[in-house]
Amino acid sequence: MDDEEKSEKSGKPNSYLRFSGMAFQMFGTIMVGAYGGMKLDEYLESESNVYTAILSILSIFVAMYLVIKDVLKK
Repeated sequence: MDDEEKSEKSGKPNSYLRFSGMAFQMFGTIMVGAYGGMKLDEYLESESNVYTAILSILSIFVAMYLVIKDVLKK
């Protein structure tokens, strides 16, 4: 087995781990934004959930930016 075959075989699991890690990173980022928005709504005694919505949408954009940055890195 030459070096190219070894790198191809060892690269597969790393790709799966990398992309599943990105999914968990996305999930975590969005959940932190939503939780922060809920706590901010509670703290400011907001009648509508405006801060939850704003921070959730903002965290989605941040998560997408991080995923795109990681995908383009490879």
